[in-house]
Amino acid sequence: MVQAIENLTALTTRLVTSQPHPRLKGWDRLVVDVLDARPVAGRADLLSRYVGGRLELAVPGALVAGLPPGTVIRLRAKLAGGHAMAEKQPPPGTFVTEPPR
Repeated sequence: MVQAIENLTALTTRLVTSQPHPRLKGWDRLVVDVLDARPVAGRADLLSRYVGGRLELAVPGALVAGLPPGTVIRLRAKLAGGHAMAEKQPPPGTFVTEPPR
């Protein structure tokens, strides 16, 4: 049995597209451009390799409802089961959006 690695990465992303997640009720599947990534103290960083590229990211729908493409989203996410997922209940100040310019 393979043990999951406790991981978490602070990401800065730009929203490309958003749609309801096909398998996770109440979540959206975002396609984002990864602008920056920083390790989170005490956790493995498994998402920095996506800086400069695109990533599919599961995010609770309530956090991203109505955000237009181009929105910058700063959040923390982990790799779980081969899929990138935002924190379900992010601590204050760790999920921030900025409107497109």
